[in-house]
Amino acid sequence: MSADTNIKVVVRCRPLNTREINRGAKELIRMVGNQTFLDPPEQTGTGGRATEKKTMSFSFDKSYWSAGPRDEPQYCSQQTLYDDLGKELLDHSFEGFNACILACSGKSYSWTDGLDKGIIPLTCEELFRRVESKTAANRNLTFTVEVSYMEIYNEKVRDLLNPKNTGNLKVREHPSMGPYVEDLAKLVVGSYDEMMTLMDEGNKARTVAATNMNETSSRSHAVFTLLLTQKIHDEALNLDAEKASRISLVDLAGSERANSTGATGARLKEGANINKSLTTLGKVIAALATASEASSKGGKKKKAEEFIPYRDSVLTWLLKDSIGGNSKTAMIAAISPADYEETLSTLRYADQAKKIKNKAVVNEDPNAKLVRELKEELELLRARVASSSAESTYDPSVPATRQMVTYQTASGEVKTISKADLQEQLDASEKLMKEVNETWEEKLERTKAIQREREQALEELGISVDRDMVGVHTPKRMPHLVNLNEDPLMSECLIYQLKPGKTFVGCLDSDKPAAIRLSGSGILDEHCLFENIEGKVTLLAMPDSMTMLNGNRISSDKPYRLRSGYRIILGENSREKSNEQNTDRFISAADLPETPDSGTGEDAAEVDWTYAKREAGMAHLNGHGEGFDSLPDDDLNKLYHEISKVKNLREYAKSRPESSLSHVEEIWSDGRPPPSEVTDDTSLEPNGGPSHGSPYLDDPPRDAQAHLEDRQAEFEERLNAMADTTQTEDLEIEREHMQLQLKLVQTQMKRLMELRKTGASTADFIPMEPVLYSARQIRLIRKVLDKWRSHKSFSMAETVLSSAVVVKEANVLSKELNKAVSYNFTVLSGGSLAVPTSALEDIGALGEFGDVADPVLLSIKEPAVGIKVLDKHHTAVYMWSLDRLQQQLQRMRNLTSFIDRPSYSRHFSSEEPFYDRSPPHYSFIGNALLSLAPLSRRMSSITTIPIFCRYTAEAIGSCRVDIRVLTVNTPMKGAVNGSTVTSRSSSPLPEALPQGSKLSFTLMVDSVKGLSSLDFASVHVQVRLSAFMGPSVAAEDVFPSAVIDVENAPLSNLKLRRTFSFVLNAKVAAYMRQGYAPVEFFAEVKPSYIERLERWDEMREQHTQKEIASNRPAQMRRAETEFVVEERHDIVAWAQVQELTSSGDYQAVPVVSQGQLDSGVFLLRQGLQRRVVLTLTCNSGKQLPWKQVTRINAGRIRLLDAKGRLHDPSATDDRVELKLLKPQSLDLKPDGSGTLFAEASWDSSAHDSILLNRVTGPHQRVLLQLDWMVEIDTCAEPAHFSMDIAVEIQGRDARPPSMLTGLFSSLKILTKCSAIFSLRLTPQLSRSAKDMWRLDTAEKYVRGEEILGSWKPRGVSVVEDYIRLDSVERRAADVQAIKILLDASHGPTSMLRPLGDEEANDLARRTLELWTQRTVQRPEVCNLMLQLSTDADTGPAPVQDHSSTITPMAHTKLIPRSDTATKKGHLLMLIDPATDVWKRRWYVLRRPYLYVYAHSNELEEVSVIALNGVNVEYHKEVAHLFDKPFTFTLFTASNSHALAAPNAKELQSWMTKLDPTRLPS
Repeated sequence: MSADTNIKVVVRCRPLNTREINRGAKELIRMVGNQTFLDPPEQTGTGGRATEKKTMSFSFDKSYWSAGPRDEPQYCSQQTLYDDLGKELLDHSFEGFNACILACSGKSYSWTDGLDKGIIPLTCEELFRRVESKTAANRNLTFTVEVSYMEIYNEKVRDLLNPKNTGNLKVREHPSMGPYVEDLAKLVVGSYDEMMTLMDEGNKARTVAATNMNETSSRSHAVFTLLLTQKIHDEALNLDAEKASRISLVDLAGSERANSTGATGARLKEGANINKSLTTLGKVIAALATASEASSKGGKKKKAEEFIPYRDSVLTWLLKDSIGGNSKTAMIAAISPADYEETLSTLRYADQAKKIKNKAVVNEDPNAKLVRELKEELELLRARVASSSAESTYDPSVPATRQMVTYQTASGEVKTISKADLQEQLDASEKLMKEVNETWEEKLERTKAIQREREQALEELGISVDRDMVGVHTPKRMPHLVNLNEDPLMSECLIYQLKPGKTFVGCLDSDKPAAIRLSGSGILDEHCLFENIEGKVTLLAMPDSMTMLNGNRISSDKPYRLRSGYRIILGENSREKSNEQNTDRFISAADLPETPDSGTGEDAAEVDWTYAKREAGMAHLNGHGEGFDSLPDDDLNKLYHEISKVKNLREYAKSRPESSLSHVEEIWSDGRPPPSEVTDDTSLEPNGGPSHGSPYLDDPPRDAQAHLEDRQAEFEERLNAMADTTQTEDLEIEREHMQLQLKLVQTQMKRLMELRKTGASTADFIPMEPVLYSARQIRLIRKVLDKWRSHKSFSMAETVLSSAVVVKEANVLSKELNKAVSYNFTVLSGGSLAVPTSALEDIGALGEFGDVADPVLLSIKEPAVGIKVLDKHHTAVYMWSLDRLQQQLQRMRNLTSFIDRPSYSRHFSSEEPFYDRSPPHYSFIGNALLSLAPLSRRMSSITTIPIFCRYTAEAIGSCRVDIRVLTVNTPMKGAVNGSTVTSRSSSPLPEALPQGSKLSFTLMVDSVKGLSSLDFASVHVQVRLSAFMGPSVAAEDVFPSAVIDVENAPLSNLKLRRTFSFVLNAKVAAYMRQGYAPVEFFAEVKPSYIERLERWDEMREQHTQKEIASNRPAQMRRAETEFVVEERHDIVAWAQVQELTSSGDYQAVPVVSQGQLDSGVFLLRQGLQRRVVLTLTCNSGKQLPWKQVTRINAGRIRLLDAKGRLHDPSATDDRVELKLLKPQSLDLKPDGSGTLFAEASWDSSAHDSILLNRVTGPHQRVLLQLDWMVEIDTCAEPAHFSMDIAVEIQGRDARPPSMLTGLFSSLKILTKCSAIFSLRLTPQLSRSAKDMWRLDTAEKYVRGEEILGSWKPRGVSVVEDYIRLDSVERRAADVQAIKILLDASHGPTSMLRPLGDEEANDLARRTLELWTQRTVQRPEVCNLMLQLSTDADTGPAPVQDHSSTITPMAHTKLIPRSDTATKKGHLLMLIDPATDVWKRRWYVLRRPYLYVYAHSNELEEVSVIALNGVNVEYHKEVAHLFDKPFTFTLFTASNSHALAAPNAKELQSWMTKLDPTRLPS
């Protein structure tokens, strides 16, 4: 029974990844039925090849669309793929056909085994389900399943299931069996779990191989094969019939691009091998497709065309039957929706594969025929090996490879081979014969034996064999070294295996080969070597190396035998401890006559850094080993130097006065990491004058710098000498502080030298006085700053007020475009609650192609202001960061800006800017907070905790949390970090867990109440590992519960049970003593819940506004000048270079521009005096109070060659300050614009650059950076502008370009180059609440805000709600924890003795004091703002005094040039309204700017109008007033302009183009 079928090919379009989304990629794939269409991308250039791209169509067996939302009708899920592909292949396999699934090009998208199972897990699960059902239906039918797992890496085959087969396995081909891998393990499995366990263990072995061989799993092909055997017994005939089918699951490696990956050496070689196998596979597919087409047409093929290059690679050789033989094969190809070239290549690859026709045969009773053929072959081979009658007789000295044998095969073919090859064929056939005749019981026993060997091998390598858990521990049978560190927690963290043979130790930066590389002083390139011979390890030191064994320096003339627990010191810093296989850690000197003293009587478990160091010192002091007399002079001098430094340091410590803060009790907790910065925007001055060691800067700055350098060198010397003292940390902190102060002084010195170099006045230069603090003062400063940062109430309030206009504009745009979404402020908690995400979220579709999370949210460690997105379209609630909202807002603006340009607007998704591309299915609805204090004291507890909603700061339910401590394993030693642990405690409570303890406990969450079915459809709960271990956990893990359908099941069914076990280090122990563990709740919300949140925000803000209004006295509206908000101005800068002419005047040099994107190149002549003229113009007029240009610099000279490459020959700073000439002019024009002129002399020889001194080569440019500073009256610092200009140095007699050049080419001859800058004046965030109200932007007008009605963004009340929620949550958790501690303290012995009268009165008095004591509460920002705003309203202070308290900071940004013009034409512009002067100008619309030119040739640029907040209006009355019928008014954010069109058609066209959102009148 056979069947001729083509390979079944399916394609699947994946979603856009993050990289494609960020670049605004357009989906190029369309699928209609089984057809796939690939559209070309929009052409951005005029290249020849670009015009060849066209729409390509392909037809496959199935075309699956998975790039859209999951609720689309045409969306293809993993289950759909399995139903169409996996079930059919299973049907074929049970019929007896071989089957194969070949995955390529993005196979992980369909291959994944996650929460959404891929095709492999679903196929294997269904396989065993069918086996079970068929066996139950027919008792005479039995099934056996065997599996094998191999990988192909660098054209070598490795068995992943048998640890014995570590080398390269041979690939052979048998006439009956086809290609196979010799000695490949085939293991028996009886269930789906067993099979997945084998695959998991194979992946772990593959991971170990990746570690040892420097490879990764993605760089190798993997083949997982299932052999399904069906055996049915015919009772009537008493015969057994068998069917055998092979299911191959092939995972191909991705192709490698050497140019993009930058691979070299071994990586380049393995990438070449990967490409070789994939290229060969492509050739085989192409050849098979050609052969299939030829056979279908009945044509005669040539002999060269019949050759299929299977053996060109191992992959194609093994897949011979799957892709061109006896197999039912399917190929899955995942394609990109936005990459034209990659997708086209994959589609052509798959299109060829579908033409291949396989001839699959039912494999019935294979063993009988195979056994007979093997027996005949064995008999023939044995006869040929044993027979010598008809063959030549060879001398015994002739090797078997040269003894030739001729024989005739069963088919009649005569072959001549050597006896060695004949013997090899005989051995291979005997192996196959043995494998075929193996019984089922023998196969089971062999599987168990290989499994035991595999687990033992993994354990010996230090890898856990439990499924779903990967761990590393010390090897059991491999001698190894472990490190000793000064920090006990860092000791024995590094393991160096000493493999059989020699292991060399060398320097980290050495070129000489070494298996172990160490860094540090005293490590030579060839330091020492370890030799492992049959488990016995010896150490041999190299000449001149510092190698110490058990405290004694060993010589290089002989090796030393090592035993477990020996201490080895390499160089001056590296200390190792030897661990030998199967030896006790207790050692004795009597057993080691050939080894230096090993420290008898010492327990190896107590050997640490201090012991090894003290051992080395005592060996010298006691005269052991070499002694002082035998030390060389260099070593003796070094030892004397070290002793002198220790002695001087101790004397200094005795004479050093203590700071006034040394006796203050430390209130900060241990183990808390210090902040990275010492200073903040709040300045702190030390009390009582300068601290000890601060120099008075009466001397010049250079003396202060020298003084600090001396102090720094002194501290470094002391730090090196104090390697083991308790003051090492203090010295390190003080040294870092001194280095910071020294850097500040050096910056001041550099600025002073620049002023002197340029000849500027230094009268205003004030030298900085460095302030040096002691280590204790620095700790206190850091503590104060940490406390300040933890109370971020004012900072968050400032953010809310200053960003209100952004939230308002986003809501306006969503309303205008009818998007069912709203945005509002919320406060994001730090840590795990910053971006709470359900562990059950199905993000596998995007997880393979990019990060779908917000990176800003993931980096939040402290409370911060975020954006709450109420997505009514997808019925979800999720969070954005402010940065994310601003990015999405820009995309929202693009939808309206380019709505009139279909060629551009089709690139922008109408949905993507407003929603998450993959919104969460489960929204975060609240959490319950649990105190960890009882658990840190090893106490079990059962508590009922309220569930708080973080959006409304209200309790929405409750839950019961049951924590039961299982085991607590404390350290065996009696000391922790040098402090003795007392055995008895005066407190009745259990002691806190010390460091090094291993804690095991069970967490149970149940009895959930209060979550309404009106708001939630389904609910689940989850906890994180970091909730109990703190942020120091290495890898986050989340443990969710099962999902409960609230409508159909009671909430009591919602339960979570989990057992935790971990070891407490210093950070974990400190966190558990003071931290809290959140229990997170997620739900599938309903629309009513989202509407309730939206109403709550609106009512909460209205209530706050009413409260403020009721307490504020009636008065007039505040002036807008009193508010300090961010200002934006657009400034156009024109740069002109003038050269001295023969007439004594300065004339502008020509600027040659090649197009709108090219700012032009200045044509300069050698040896002439030059000037630089700057013209700055702004349409803001008096709104921008600029005064003058304070400085102009030129420098950073580079060469741009003809190929567009930049060359920077100058290694030093070549910037030169240009001397400003004559008084500058500031011109305020009647049209509301302002212009600032500045002129400076430029001597190009001052740069001392060869690029400016010589003639520039053809097709080259010299780039230099032009910087200038503009003083603005309202800013604290001048605004800094920077742009690049290009120059070309010509000869002295060079002629200017002809004016006719522009007539015959695209070149333009200009007189200046231009650039557009965006200037932002941002107010500094003030810590004073008196000025905070000035930052409020909620009242700032946004075009179209009338559509919002009475809605307003949340104000400072959102911060107050968070403060109240945080306080209530923590207090509730603390109350429950105190109850548990009090219950534990009421033991049977504590209440035996009744209290006396005096004791009772004292207890009552203290209780009353605590009860009546006034608690210190956090400031409520809203109430404080209310009070301060009232004071500001009624205060008599003038307006100018208020506004002067906050000075904005200037930020500039260079706007890139654009060459895409939407519209051009002539318009009349009102220049002077007082005299009614109109001028005809040429206008070019290049969004987001409107360029104004003097003439239509676009050579002389007059001004640029920014179209921010544009609004266009036309009124007949205004046009009649101006006596111009087609007059319209252009309103922008900074100015207004009256323009007149030549006719009605142009009027309507200009108004539509300028404001696309404007409705036609």
